[in-house]
Amino acid sequence: MRVLLVTGKLAEEMVRKYGKGADVRVCNIDVAAFITPSMLENEDFSGYDLVLVPGLTYNCNWEDFERRKGVKVRLGPIHAYDLQHVLKLLDKIEFSHKIPACRLVESLKVAETIREIDALDENFAFDIGGVKVGGNSRMKVVAEIASFCDFDDLRAKIDHYTESGADIIDIGVPLEFNEEWLSRTLKVAVDYSKLPLSIDTFSKRGIEIGVRHGVDMVMSISKDNFESLDLIEDQAVVVVDRDVQSLVNLVEKVKRRVEKVIADPVLDPPLKVADSIVRYSEFRMRDEETPVLFGAGNVTELSDADSIGINALLAFIAEELNCNLLFTTEASPKTHGSVREMKLASYLAKAARIRSSPPKDAGISLLALKEKVRYAERVELDNFVRGEESKEFVRDPLGDFIIHVFDGKIICKHDKMTIVGEKAKEIADTAIRHNLLSRLDHAAYLGRELMKAEIAALLNKSYIQDRDLNFGFYKKNS
Repeated sequence: MRVLLVTGKLAEEMVRKYGKGADVRVCNIDVAAFITPSMLENEDFSGYDLVLVPGLTYNCNWEDFERRKGVKVRLGPIHAYDLQHVLKLLDKIEFSHKIPACRLVESLKVAETIREIDALDENFAFDIGGVKVGGNSRMKVVAEIASFCDFDDLRAKIDHYTESGADIIDIGVPLEFNEEWLSRTLKVAVDYSKLPLSIDTFSKRGIEIGVRHGVDMVMSISKDNFESLDLIEDQAVVVVDRDVQSLVNLVEKVKRRVEKVIADPVLDPPLKVADSIVRYSEFRMRDEETPVLFGAGNVTELSDADSIGINALLAFIAEELNCNLLFTTEASPKTHGSVREMKLASYLAKAARIRSSPPKDAGISLLALKEKVRYAERVELDNFVRGEESKEFVRDPLGDFIIHVFDGKIICKHDKMTIVGEKAKEIADTAIRHNLLSRLDHAAYLGRELMKAEIAALLNKSYIQDRDLNFGFYKKNS
C-alpha cells in the first residue's frame, strides 16, 4: 500500500522520523493542525492508496474532499510519534474521517480486550442475580452504599454506581438500625436497581429482612451468627473470618446448607495489609475452588493517597490471589470514582493474566495525572520576552462573572444570563456570542477560570474562583 503523510513545516522532521515507509508532503504552513482541504485542493494524489492528514484536523470535511479527489483521505494520529504504531495497522483497520487514527486504534484495542475477557464468563462457579462469579471469569465489582440522606439520594447513588460499572450493589447496614427503615430501604433499592443487590450486616434480623425483600447476596456470615443460615433461600452468602483454618472449616460447614458460598479472609487497613494478603494466599492454597471476596475499600478509605493507583495495585494483587469479587465503596470525596477504577482494573488485571504479560498495553488505562508516553517537543527560542504578570485591574464595563462547579457542571453567572455546561470552551463561546465581554484581559481571565473549573469538575475536586487548584505535592513552592 502506498501512503502519503500530509503535515506542516514544524512537524516535518518528526513525521519523517516516525512515518518511515510512507511519503511525506509538507504544506506551506507551520502548524499541521491548521491544514484545511482547500490548501490541498491542487495537490496531485494520484498513485497513492491512502492519504493521512493530521489528526487534529477532524473538524474539516475530509469525506467530501476524498470524494472530489478520488483517493482515500483519512485522519492520521494527533502526534507524529504514533505514526510508527498506526502504519503497522494499515491492512487491519479502516481509518476514519472524524476520529484521529491514534484514538481509533486505542478504542478498537479496548473493545477487543473487553470482548476477550467477557467471553471468560462462560466458565464460572455460580451466578448472583445473573452476575457470573468464580471460575475463570473476571473479578466482579461489589459497590457498597455506606450511607444516604434520603431515598432520592439512595436512587442517585444506585444510578451513579450503575453508570460507573458496578456488577453488584451492596447496602451497608449500621450496627444499630430501625427495622422499618431497613425494610423501606431495601424495598426501594430492590424495586429501583437494575443490578443484583447485596446486604451487609451481621444481624440475624437484618438478614431476615434482606431475604424477605429478595436481595441476591448476604454479607456477612460468621461463627457468631451461623444460625442465620436458616433464613437463606437462594442467596449467595459471604463467610468471614480472619483465622484461615477457622475460615476453611466454616466455609465447609456453610456449604452443607447453602449452595452459593463466598469466602472473605478480610483485607485489613494499611500497616496490616501484608498480613492480610498472606491470609488470602494461605486460604487459596487450602481451597482452590470457593470464590473469594477482596475488600479493597478498607485500604482506599483509610489512606490519604489518591485511590486510582491504590485500586489498580489492589486489583492486580487480588487477581494474582485468584480472588473473584472486589468490594469497594465511595464513602468519602477522596475515593470518589473507586467503582469505575476497580471495574477498569478488573479488566486490566484479567488481560494480564490471560496474556501472561504485565498489566499494560491492553488499551485500558488508569493513568490520570501521569502519561505513558512523553511526546517530543520542538521549541525554537530566537527572540523571546519573559512573561510577567500584570498587577493592574480594570473592570469590564459589561459586567463580571461568578463561576461555580456543581454536580459535574460548570455554572457561569453574569448579570445578563447564567450559562451552564461541562466544557470551558462551550461556556466561553456562549459568553462571546452574547457579547458579555469587552476587554481582552477579561476574556483571558474567563478562559483561565473556566479551564480550572473544567479540570476541577473532571477530577471531582473543589473549585473556588480566583484560587489555584490544589494538587498537593505537585504544587511548586508549597
